[in-house]
Amino acid sequence: MLIVSAPRTQVWAAFGEDLEKPKPEFTREGDIITAKLIPRAKSTSVSIQFQVSGGDLIDVESMDFKEAARPGVDNKDFKSELFVIKIDKVSPGGEARVSITSNFFTSSTEYWVFNPTSKEPWVNADAQNISLPDLVQKMTISVKDGGPFDSDGAVNGRITFEGGPKDSFWGYALGTLFIRFFGIFLVLSILMIGMIISGRVFQMLDKKKAKEILSQPKAPAPDIQPAESVEPELAAAVCAALHLHFSAHRPTTTPHFIKPEISPWVRQGRERIMNARSILTNRSNRLQNR
Repeated sequence: MLIVSAPRTQVWAAFGEDLEKPKPEFTREGDIITAKLIPRAKSTSVSIQFQVSGGDLIDVESMDFKEAARPGVDNKDFKSELFVIKIDKVSPGGEARVSITSNFFTSSTEYWVFNPTSKEPWVNADAQNISLPDLVQKMTISVKDGGPFDSDGAVNGRITFEGGPKDSFWGYALGTLFIRFFGIFLVLSILMIGMIISGRVFQMLDKKKAKEILSQPKAPAPDIQPAESVEPELAAAVCAALHLHFSAHRPTTTPHFIKPEISPWVRQGRERIMNARSILTNRSNRLQNR
């Protein structure tokens, strides 16, 4: 019930469907069109510049990969949407050179062309990948009017060039895993080396401090004269005199005896007990009783 009630995008995300980023934003400055987008491999936006020589760059549009999906081509290898480049004012049957530049590309990035009218829709364009300063890569592709890269298939002085940059998904995934795996060991090794070095430094400081303490001059021992010997009789007399002296100054306390109060009932009981005892102990009474 939860799966049915959830939105479709959340359900497919739970089962591993690749959710595309927002569509690219295109801006034009002269004869250069720049696409700003967030690819799958990054969380920040990148810029891709398109420029054409041998014709006029009319427009660059984005194309969903679902429109060009074919067996044997994995959409995970394309980190962005496809691009449709429209070129005009090309000499009929002539060629135009398309330049695609970005710092998101690598030296191993390929540009694949899609032509739905061709026998093989997907073809590697064999782009010339040139490295520029600041980690920028420039791919240059020659496109012939009415050739295999022209989607309209007509020799009319116009070229419709469809395709996108391709990078191996598994190569990227394994490379990232390799870097992270060994990066952890590298960081731990650096921390261990730092701890060993700091331990040696502290040991050196402790040894230096111990040497300074041992090198300090010792204080002279106090000159204690031995006590004079005293005879036992004199020592006993001194102790007795001290005891008598301090005993005389000790405050004396008079004991207070508490005389219990005797009630008449107790007094009467005692008198009866004494009378009973006197009868037994009186000799004259015993003689009379014989």
